[in-house]
Amino acid sequence: MRWYYKVGIVFAFLLSIICFLVFGLKIKHVKVEGTKIYSDREIEDSVFSRKHSKNELVFAIQRKLYGINKLPFVEDIEVTYNNRNTVTLFVYDKTISGCIKYLGQYVYFDKDGTVLQSMKVRRDGVLMVTGIRLRDFTVGRSFRVDDDTLFQTIMNLSQLVSHYDIEANRIHIGDNEITLYAGDIKVLLGKKTMYDDELSALSSALKTAKEKNLRGTIDMKSFEKGDKFTLKTEDSSGKTEK
Repeated sequence: MRWYYKVGIVFAFLLSIICFLVFGLKIKHVKVEGTKIYSDREIEDSVFSRKHSKNELVFAIQRKLYGINKLPFVEDIEVTYNNRNTVTLFVYDKTISGCIKYLGQYVYFDKDGTVLQSMKVRRDGVLMVTGIRLRDFTVGRSFRVDDDTLFQTIMNLSQLVSHYDIEANRIHIGDNEITLYAGDIKVLLGKKTMYDDELSALSSALKTAKEKNLRGTIDMKSFEKGDKFTLKTEDSSGKTEK
């Protein structure tokens, strides 16, 4: 066999390997599961943001060298290959308890008060705490305020809001009162150390108020376990009714 035939065979063999690596290992379908914070597209674009990462071999090498590129509120991502061209990304979200606006940034924290991330954008559905001044913060550490008791109160409230599945959008810390805002309902909570009884009682009441499109104020400053409370509703003109 002449030498150029041998070269041609070797070249054809190498070309077939290259074609397989480029086209045969291309990731064509991506499934995203688990996340409630990000869209499927956001996760996919983040994970496969590096050059040529939609190739299985390149992606495996990049994961080994650099890890998976994750968005700020993602704890971890498990990668499963369903077949040669399909991959499933199971996303474990970080638990966001709330955020505080600080110097034009929204500082997001978890149930322990640990700062997860600071961003210029406020994400929908995240509880916001107002009326409190941060001393400073570091991502990965608990945010610092002047009053440690106030810090514990914020953590207690944010955990209870999550535990009782209350759709609250803001908690305001005043000098002598804490106010919770849930849609068009304002709840006066007073100044206490714990609010377990109040939020336990509020849970179903706020859901009923939302279903009936009610707006108004609930005064729970003197509330004790077992007490009844009323919603002082407002009509469309702002007139208060009981």
